Amino acid sequence: MSEKIKDYIDQFHDKDVFIPTKTIKLIGDVDDDMLNSALCNLHSLDYTAGEVTIKLVSDGGSVAVARAIYDLITGMKCVVSIIAYGEVSSAASIILQAGDERVMSPNSKLMLHAGEESIPSSHPKNSEKLYKQHRIDEAWMEDVYLSRIREKKKRFTRVKLKELLEWDTFMNPKEALEYGLIDAIGEIQ
Repeated sequence: MSEKIKDYIDQFHDKDVFIPTKTIKLIGDVDDDMLNSALCNLHSLDYTAGEVTIKLVSDGGSVAVARAIYDLITGMKCVVSIIAYGEVSSAASIILQAGDERVMSPNSKLMLHAGEESIPSSHPKNSEKLYKQHRIDEAWMEDVYLSRIREKKKRFTRVKLKELLEWDTFMNPKEALEYGLIDAIGEIQ
């Protein structure tokens, strides 16, 4: 193995990016660490020719971080393909929707919901503001899902979506494809 390839492989393990194939891995909680990795790697690869591939595995996390990563991906100049492996849930399901091409591996699952309210006990005014922000986040997530679903199901209503998001909704790749939440099942070639 050449020294250059070995360096690229080390970088993939250490920095979550494999430069020869423009592949980034986003694995784990949707948190500040994932955001840092996404920011550094997406920014770096956006200035090189060719498509970027993100390999995504996450059971969710912060909606604020998901918003930031969603904006990073949708703001890219190059085409971004995202492959979902294993479980892609909650906030991570929003990140998946940012891809120009969204693919689920055959044995993966997608989970979407309206998010969970974790409003800590504090001053009542702060709790009210946190609750209001949760509703804003919830509406944003609905908008993201609804825009993707309507690409395939033009008459899909917000009411139907709210029913779908009321509780955790798990989808296999075939179901996600039927709803328009992915574009394909398998691997990106």
